[in-house]
Amino acid sequence: MSSSPLSPSPLPMRWALIFLAATVIALLVGALTFVQTASWPATLLAALGSAGAAIRMLHQVLGK
Repeated sequence: MSSSPLSPSPLPMRWALIFLAATVIALLVGALTFVQTASWPATLLAALGSAGAAIRMLHQVLGK
């Protein structure tokens, strides 16, 4: 009985671009928030919120 391992499908270029842009946006917002507030919880909240918003917005803008 030979079982072939399932190869994962590659990430489509569109989603790779969306995740890369969301990461850059989250890092930028997080850095600016930390510079202004010097609070790690506020930084994480702002970065995660902006990443989620960026993913949603870019998904709609770059839609098929």
